[in-house]
Amino acid sequence: MNEKEKKLLVLSCFLGGVVAGFLLAPIRKGIYCGNNNGSSISNAGNNISNSYK
Repeated sequence: MNEKEKKLLVLSCFLGGVVAGFLLAPIRKGIYCGNNNGSSISNAGNNISNSYK
């Protein structure tokens, strides 16, 4: 195995691991960006928090 084949093997194993990591990671279930501390801002007729969903 020459030097180019070794580099190709290492690169393909690395990229395969990256792809497998993304498929097995919780990111495929969706990303939730925010906190859930119970506080919210809402008015009777104008709910600001609903405009960002």
